[in-house]
Amino acid sequence: MSTAAAPSGPRHTWHPGLVLDRWFGRVSMYRLVAVALAVILASGLVLAAAGVLTLDVAAIALTAVVAVVASVAGTLLGAGVLALVRGGRSLRGALAAPHWLSPVVTGLIMALVLQPVGGAGLLGVAGAGLVAGLSKYVIAWRGRHVLNPAVVGLLVAGWFGWAHSWWWVGAAAISPVVLLTGLVILWRTRRLAYAASYLVPAAALTTLGYAGLGTALPTALSYALLSSPVLFLAAFMLTEPLTTPPRRWQRIAIGVLVGVASAAPLLWGWLWLSPELALAIGNAAAFGLGPRRRVGLRFVRRVGAGSGPVGSVSVGSVSGGAGQTRSGQVLDLRFTASSPLRFQPGQYVEIDVPRALAAPGAARDPRGRRRVLSVASAPSAQEVRLVTRLAEPEAEPSPVKRALAALEQGDEVAVTLVGGDFLLPREPSALLGAGIGITPFLSMLDALACGEQAPPEGGWDVVVVHAVRDVGDVVELHDGDAARGPRWRCARGAAGPSRAARRGRRRARGAARNRSGGAAGRVPGGGGLDRRRRGAGRGGPRPGRAEGAGLRLALVGRGDR
Repeated sequence: MSTAAAPSGPRHTWHPGLVLDRWFGRVSMYRLVAVALAVILASGLVLAAAGVLTLDVAAIALTAVVAVVASVAGTLLGAGVLALVRGGRSLRGALAAPHWLSPVVTGLIMALVLQPVGGAGLLGVAGAGLVAGLSKYVIAWRGRHVLNPAVVGLLVAGWFGWAHSWWWVGAAAISPVVLLTGLVILWRTRRLAYAASYLVPAAALTTLGYAGLGTALPTALSYALLSSPVLFLAAFMLTEPLTTPPRRWQRIAIGVLVGVASAAPLLWGWLWLSPELALAIGNAAAFGLGPRRRVGLRFVRRVGAGSGPVGSVSVGSVSGGAGQTRSGQVLDLRFTASSPLRFQPGQYVEIDVPRALAAPGAARDPRGRRRVLSVASAPSAQEVRLVTRLAEPEAEPSPVKRALAALEQGDEVAVTLVGGDFLLPREPSALLGAGIGITPFLSMLDALACGEQAPPEGGWDVVVVHAVRDVGDVVELHDGDAARGPRWRCARGAAGPSRAARRGRRRARGAARNRSGGAAGRVPGGGGLDRRRRGAGRGGPRPGRAEGAGLRLALVGRGDR
């Protein structure tokens, strides 16, 4: 009789946010948004059938079907025409490139905004859908969207009288469903603050507008929140990723701008300023704040393990002796950009990997073909460096990771989004990363080594701690000219069952407590680090020998003051 041993891994504290992340993180954003919009549409159909909404059920259904089909057709047409104009790309390949849930989402948004119609009125809905699909290729600058496609379709249809924006999705009866699904989307995209920056001024000014007309304040507030399009516009249209500014302060500024513009018709009588036009103004302003062109990354090479220097210490010498090689689970990829990639050290990019569609299991992967990765190189570097893990232990790689691992020289992936506010502060900082969580720090330190950031008074004081379960997962810190910037010292230690390793950890924690006053701690991917282990001092842990399967701690860099 055999008894299974209890797992010895770290205990995970239950938290509702982690549960939500596990639930919704398994689904791609396109699929999650499409399902949320379908739930809202289904709720509208039920409420209309019950007589709560004074809308025709058949008209709602027909408008939705026509809007979605026309949006898909417009996207097909735009992709085909673009392929023929550019040449050098097969029509079949061009039609396979678009993400097909994108026009479905666009069509569903328009169906929830446009007045439900039947008969000849559906021709106007079809025209709006075609324009929305085509706008992804026509109203674009160097491959980047300028306006939300659904907004373009609504504006053009209204200007030419094809269809009318009713915003029936803002009815009070359907607002609980919009609020619940919208919170799911905002939680998944981490855009709650962005939505609030629009929602607060829009609701406040709209309330003032109603109160100025003699409406009681509670009733005015109810109208502003529950009988207007603000909830839907905040959750599903304002936060559309491809028209969202990359920095938090930029998003807040755009949110306030759109919020004020949305309330202008009621507050100041600017009846020409519709909600979709207010959003278009915000999209145009956001376009000037982010990357102004589509950037393609052409694959150059895959860096081997243990081949490069980290300061003056080779990667292979960290806690494992010369000859150790990096785990095959870590992909260290180098690309050249088709045009300058504008980002700040520590920011991330979202990449689109069309080759993933042909990878095994692609049809069963609900997360889609896009992934968010931190850039691991300096903005001025000749090559763009992306580092990721192929798969967790005992797990199968996703189709996207398989496609990245199978890239050949000259293959291209597209950057669809640049964003993030995880930037290096100018005060003394402790940077702690577990596994692939070290990647944003690689970009920060590479930028410092290249002299891209002016040092603060007294110089940079940065401590980096990298925790890995396999010494082969320690990645190169900087592979450029280290003489151009600060030098980095490398200490190494191991957390295992040995007494020496435990003494090293205690020394590191004590030194960190002695000099941590005012230091900014940054811990991406630090879930595998025990809270008591998060520290490194001037002396660092003593070199130790790794024993067992304990968590290895490596202090891989420190800037001299």
